[in-house]
Amino acid sequence: MAALRFENLCKGRGDEVTCYIGLDLHKRYVHGCRWRPGAPVDQQEKHFRFPNTPPHWSRFVDGLDQTCWVALEVTGSAFEVHDMLSARAGKVLLANPLALKRLASGRHTDRVDATRLAQMLALGTVPAVWTPPHPVREVRRLLHYRDRLVRTRRRAITQGKAVLGRHSHDLPREADLRRWLSCEELRALPTVDQAILLSAMRQITFAEEEIAAIEGELARRVAGVPDVKLLLTITGVGLITAATIWAVLGEARRFAGPKQVTRYAGLDASVHQSGQQHRQGQISKNGSPLLRTALVEAAHSVARYDIGPLGQFYQRKRRHLGHRKAIVALARKLLIVAWRMLLTSEPYRAANPQAVARKQRDLRKKALYPPRTPDATIVLPAACQEPGAKARRRAMRSTTPRASARA
Repeated sequence: MAALRFENLCKGRGDEVTCYIGLDLHKRYVHGCRWRPGAPVDQQEKHFRFPNTPPHWSRFVDGLDQTCWVALEVTGSAFEVHDMLSARAGKVLLANPLALKRLASGRHTDRVDATRLAQMLALGTVPAVWTPPHPVREVRRLLHYRDRLVRTRRRAITQGKAVLGRHSHDLPREADLRRWLSCEELRALPTVDQAILLSAMRQITFAEEEIAAIEGELARRVAGVPDVKLLLTITGVGLITAATIWAVLGEARRFAGPKQVTRYAGLDASVHQSGQQHRQGQISKNGSPLLRTALVEAAHSVARYDIGPLGQFYQRKRRHLGHRKAIVALARKLLIVAWRMLLTSEPYRAANPQAVARKQRDLRKKALYPPRTPDATIVLPAACQEPGAKARRRAMRSTTPRASARA
């Protein structure tokens, strides 16, 4: 691999020819390809690699200028890299990894991936994604983390119910596991099942506390967002659903029409078309699972409580399709209505003023939930008092077993 000096990465021979750079990010290193279509054939493609550390990223950014265009796939740190590169490069694009996978030729190496990104950038065919602003990114991360906490609580509840099921305790669906058994019934269980059941109860309590804290953080960040307050006027849509629609959809005007919006959420019908055959199947599920789940959950509430157009739409669909398919159709309709509301800034026409006022009060109440502060029992004193690498080395030594213990 040819070695490149970062300061000469995009410098031509006195001209202003654009150079195109494709980056393949990994945990420990970054592989890049510089592609210059106007250069001689033996100088068009150059590969380089550097460690994925802040000092090396700083050197790489310093070697860029406005004649450099950069493309990279969306990964865990892609948005942070985008912000860092945008300060120096002429253009930075984030590529959709699923679209790139469909365009791949079958070979999957660092060189091939970086070269393909650079060449597609030069041709203008990079399947770029929308880069959300910082407030939207933060709400997205909080929503994803809350979803993981909810799944953790659900797993703990399922484990506890399985223990009680082995001893002929059949709990209703909405029963609280922690209040079902008396102390005498709990002591009557085998010791192993007691330990598992108590552990599940502690996990449920801890998860609920953390969910409340994350929802409080969410409420503080979206309490002043007009679009979220607008979405709360829809009957059956609460804080989590409104924040999810606003954060995942982002800028409403970037969608050309309802079909693009439903396709973005994966609520469009899958289509198989070949020759004279044309068949539509179930929903594609190609979009955001977080948005799709929130919409389906909200659709159950809309179907139950709304007496406006959405509720009437569900009743018509239920008579022809049944409850389950009607709920999915209602979730799709709900997304389209929410998107049009974001475009026009018009509230839901069949809004219930009392329900909207209650949701506004709940939003303000959750925003007052005390924010989490670092716990002295969790944060190491060295990490609080010593900077950077020195604190990390001390933390590594404190957690690494001694030689005598390993022996």
